[in-house]
Amino acid sequence: MVTRRLFAEWLILFAAGVALGFLAARIDLANRLDASLLDRAAALAHPAASSDIVIVAIDDASLAQTGAWPWPRTIHAQLLDRLAEAVSGPVMFDVLFLEPSTQANDAAFAQAISRHGQVVLPMTFAARPNAVSGIVPIFPIDPFLQSAAAIGHVAITPDDDGVLRRVDLVMEADGRSFPQFAQAARSLGQIAIADRGADPVVSFHPEGTYSQVSAEAVIKGNVPEEFLHGKTVLVGATAQGMGDRYSVGAGGVDVLSGVEIQANLFDALRGGVLVRDLPPFWSGLLAAFALLAQFLVFWKMSPRAGLCATLAIAGLALTGTFALVSLAGLWVAPGVAILIVIFAYPLWGWRRLTSVSAYLEEEAAFLRPEGARRAKVEGFDRIARQVARMRGLVSHVSEGFAFLDKVIEAAPDPILVLDRQGLIIMTNAKGQELFPDWDRNNPALLVTLLEQCDAGLDPERSEIGFKGGRIFLVARAALEMGDSIQSGEIIMLRDVSATRRREEERREMLEFLSHDMRTPQVAIIGLAGRLGKDAQAEDIADRIRTQATRTLKLSDDFVQLARMDESDPELEDCDLVAAVEEADDRAYSAARARGIAIISDLPGDPLYADADPSLIARLLDNLIGNAIKFSPQGSTVSIALQQALRGKVELIVSDEGPGLPPERRDNPFGRFGAHEGKAGPSVGLGLALVKRVVEKHGGAIRVETGDDTGTRFSIELPQSR
Repeated sequence: MVTRRLFAEWLILFAAGVALGFLAARIDLANRLDASLLDRAAALAHPAASSDIVIVAIDDASLAQTGAWPWPRTIHAQLLDRLAEAVSGPVMFDVLFLEPSTQANDAAFAQAISRHGQVVLPMTFAARPNAVSGIVPIFPIDPFLQSAAAIGHVAITPDDDGVLRRVDLVMEADGRSFPQFAQAARSLGQIAIADRGADPVVSFHPEGTYSQVSAEAVIKGNVPEEFLHGKTVLVGATAQGMGDRYSVGAGGVDVLSGVEIQANLFDALRGGVLVRDLPPFWSGLLAAFALLAQFLVFWKMSPRAGLCATLAIAGLALTGTFALVSLAGLWVAPGVAILIVIFAYPLWGWRRLTSVSAYLEEEAAFLRPEGARRAKVEGFDRIARQVARMRGLVSHVSEGFAFLDKVIEAAPDPILVLDRQGLIIMTNAKGQELFPDWDRNNPALLVTLLEQCDAGLDPERSEIGFKGGRIFLVARAALEMGDSIQSGEIIMLRDVSATRRREEERREMLEFLSHDMRTPQVAIIGLAGRLGKDAQAEDIADRIRTQATRTLKLSDDFVQLARMDESDPELEDCDLVAAVEEADDRAYSAARARGIAIISDLPGDPLYADADPSLIARLLDNLIGNAIKFSPQGSTVSIALQQALRGKVELIVSDEGPGLPPERRDNPFGRFGAHEGKAGPSVGLGLALVKRVVEKHGGAIRVETGDDTGTRFSIELPQSR
């Protein structure tokens, strides 16, 4: 009977594992793992790169010598004529010419293409206008299209992880088929290619594998003809700033320019080393065979042997798929098989542990009463002795309960144990001290004891307030003993009286700063305006207004800092362009008074960020105000706003002032880092407020400063999605 039950469990778990394996393979559950393994398998399988492929690179040196991009078409014509002198085979010109330039320039380049006679040009696709889906082909302009020997698309579609591994050799649009760029070039060179499906896997070589020569050197004739003679030439951009760079699988993840991708694909097409993906069914079948081998081991071998066999089966699945790529150019994703056998081992171990646990529960029912002598450890073999030893350990449960009573009794906080009716059936010394009327033999409800102590429960804050000002925080946990009669609740009371007093003092201090301290400063500013009009009185009034305004700002900054520590910002779509423009307007008078020019470099369109507009306004006022305050007269304050990487918006505020003092540079955002500057003393609350606003928005702030080089603040904030 036991054997039949175990076999039924074994069979059910195996069937469930096989079904899960096929399902996981179908939904591509292990796609990230499979993608990483595919990169390494393909890298091990591909041969060395061909030496007869040369890339004529439009690199940084070419741009520096020849001029900024885009180049005049006459430059491309010169480049092509130079190549025609040394290259007799096809030239793959990986530059999109989708828009016309001047008629003369276009004619010159078209004539150069015709003179060469074997130029392959790229095309691309765009979303079909006024349609939900579909694409339309985008060709080179007509003179180039008529002159080119062939055209091919350069569209790429990365995998879900953003890495390019597969290339569409043929794409359909408007009822026509368009070959891939390298595929079109092979039609000129009559290269035979093995069928690897419409989107085979390409194993890319690392960056710089193929020989490269600068386009500028070719144009000037500085490249010997023998260097290019008999080679397949690709022309394309490799300069860092041109954006034609993509992540590819190259034994890991590497970044290649578009022309290097085309060179890799051309080499792979010519060498027939493309890899074909097999359907998900084969991944599920591999997982099923791996699981079958593992479950046979589970049934026949020990747990230790099962662990070793599990690792061996996972390793065999991995090495087998790697070998299949090298020998046949076929890829069966092994991720599901590896994961399924790894997770099956603890699952089967859990089943075994469950059986042992059931046995121990049966033995626990026969525990002797408290005070019985400890049984001797007996047993014929190791397992029997382990079971006997566990049986003896279970006898200590009663001792554990006694120890638990002592722990509860010694707890520094009141602990109450309630039954399912809400009666307090157990408490410790601290609880007895808090509720002196509680009697173990006559349990009472918590509400009743609170009434007797003249205490009240605040359900919203989960707090109990006692007479005399003591406040306790209530922490509850359900207590389940298996028997519903003994089910109940455990309550722990934590004395938070001192914490609540400090919070009240903090609120009173903020109220004092925001009202009582502000009122005299406002009055001082008003009285200063009523002084006489003579020069001395006017000077005194200006000083009084300056110091009172500075004190008022200090109070505001301190209150804002304290409030931000207590609450989160109210985020919304905040137009940072408008916020900067408004801050410029607010700072105009102060800047004009000091002869300082504010220069803003802002995008033409709104730039939204997830931000609290009021806090952003205060941040801008602090940064711009500090820049004006500490900059020399006649200088410039610059504000720039731009879109950064990784979904961020970058705000830059810089001045031409003396920079932060040396003692402030280690901690420029310290709250009370006092220093004396030309514009007067500062206690650092403004910069502390700026940093706190940035942190509250999940952003980052950097500061660059130096002697007489000014100060530059760079802030990154999350952009609205």
